Amino acid sequence: MITRLLVTRSFALLGALAFATSLQAKDLDLWFVPMSQDGPAKGPLTKWVSENIPKLLPGVTLNNNFGPPIYQDAQQKFIVQGRRGKPDVIEGVLEGMIAYQKAGLLEPLDSQFNQWADKEQFIPSTIKALTINGKLYGVPYNTNVRVLVYRKDLFQKYGIEAPKSWDDLLKDAALISSKENGVAGLALTTANGSVRTFQEFISFFFQVNGGENPFKYNESSKKWEMNTTAEKLAEVLKLYQDVFFAGNPPAANQNTRGNDYQATDTDYVSGKSAMVPMGPWLYSYRLTGDVAKKILEEQTGVAPLPLPSGGTQATYLEVKPIMINAYSKNKEDAWSLIKILTSKEFVAMANQLEGVNPPRKDVAALPEFKDNWWQKAFSSQLETGVALAPINWGYVVNDITQAIQKVIYKNSSPEDAGKELYNTLQQRANNNQL
Repeated sequence: MITRLLVTRSFALLGALAFATSLQAKDLDLWFVPMSQDGPAKGPLTKWVSENIPKLLPGVTLNNNFGPPIYQDAQQKFIVQGRRGKPDVIEGVLEGMIAYQKAGLLEPLDSQFNQWADKEQFIPSTIKALTINGKLYGVPYNTNVRVLVYRKDLFQKYGIEAPKSWDDLLKDAALISSKENGVAGLALTTANGSVRTFQEFISFFFQVNGGENPFKYNESSKKWEMNTTAEKLAEVLKLYQDVFFAGNPPAANQNTRGNDYQATDTDYVSGKSAMVPMGPWLYSYRLTGDVAKKILEEQTGVAPLPLPSGGTQATYLEVKPIMINAYSKNKEDAWSLIKILTSKEFVAMANQLEGVNPPRKDVAALPEFKDNWWQKAFSSQLETGVALAPINWGYVVNDITQAIQKVIYKNSSPEDAGKELYNTLQQRANNNQL
């Protein structure tokens, strides 16, 4: 009888321990595009996470799927399913963060961030970019601007310098297209709805629009209003038309119309294009093979984006945040994960691997960053970067990329497409869709 009682109690105790353990076991879902998409950064990043997260977050199991491999897909899926509580932590682009915040999907991080000893290490402009209505919704792990990356060996071959104007950009690109078999002078990202298509367009637009966003907030009416003209939008769209149709041959290969960013990147590092508006992540492709390594390390130059007549030296400022799902059931562990992924160690490893600029002062001060020619070429242009206004850019991205399609496929003139785009954006503002 005593033995049976002891056995019964033992099973009960084991059951209670198992139940308690199941309650303590915590699973975290992380969506992190560079770790989910095929590319040179994926292997080293996922290796670091698999080796370090178990030690730094004991008792937490991190899902190794890392979400959709394309930012626009991740954004759409998170907006649809985020209220289910997964993923707990999501990495993204600035315009995606703004859309998530508008949808009520993000946890404000001010309290945790202000208590973090590393707070003062972050460059203030990167924190400001992730702050909406006075609240911080993400912690940055990299930052960059768009500049012109070009084949300096080909420029030397034909006695030309990095173009300083849009006219020179078109002329030099057309020259290379005509002289170099299989090489387009210029490549642009033009896929409809693509994040990169929008980012390239808005870089050119900032130059035309005096370094200002297309919308501004009216404190009196408490509404967003247009801060540009149809003519300025048309001027940028005219550049796209000229890239594909001015000159014989033109600056860009017409067969590349509709390319997304993966094609833009790989075409340059494989020698199929001579100039691209680009961010510093391109340097990570040096790890993919000898051709890419030679082009990036020996044959590439970096210059500010060429300017339109009367334009302003301005460009798109990208700040990539890591955010917490407001519906996560593991917010404390989610914050611990964010601290790891924005720590000095992870940021230094990831930023050096991808060639992007660090948002942390202590990382920027490391010799491998402050003495690196690629890093300096991009960081020197950070002061010209313009952060996006805190509106919901989802509709606007689609409106802009659709206008580009109309022009590059000759379904509309730049003037007509500019007027139509302006009217559409004005209607978005009037209907409180921003």
